[in-house]
Amino acid sequence: MSDSLSTRPVGGDAASGPPVSAKVRHRPSWIAFVVLGAIFCLGMGLWQLDRYQEATGTVQNLGYTFMWPFLAGFLVYAYLKYVRLEADEADTAGAGAAEDAGGEGDDDEVGAPPGGTPPRRGARRRERAVTEIPADLLPTRRPVAEVPTRDEGLEAYNSYLAELARRDAAAGDRHQERTDS
Repeated sequence: MSDSLSTRPVGGDAASGPPVSAKVRHRPSWIAFVVLGAIFCLGMGLWQLDRYQEATGTVQNLGYTFMWPFLAGFLVYAYLKYVRLEADEADTAGAGAAEDAGGEGDDDEVGAPPGGTPPRRGARRRERAVTEIPADLLPTRRPVAEVPTRDEGLEAYNSYLAELARRDAAAGDRHQERTDS
């Protein structure tokens, strides 16, 4: 893998200028973390294989034997992805600063190449990140009409309870059991 990503400014056209090189930063602490994590995962896979081959080994141990190396590979993949995203972010910030310094003030679209030429095949379009869900993405729901359901039995029971509460309030605390303390 190379240590630099070669990207072009917005448009990716040869007329746009020389390629912009974003230096990929490999931090020694992150490399050590990924290498130690991968070695640990591979060691756990070997240990699970040994457990599977013992008399008390189960098929679950065999499954873990295959899972641990995949986890080691994921650690390496995640590290490489993180480094590339970090480099892209630095590249975007550098391109934004250069664009602000240029002061052209044109109203072209964010990903449109200059001169109206179509972008080359495989070129990335730089667009603003979506920060909220568009309103037209979700389906609209019909409003639900409030249809009051009438349950005569429930109404009779509630009126009975209300009548009992009125009687208790009128009678005071006479019907309540009192405990002598």
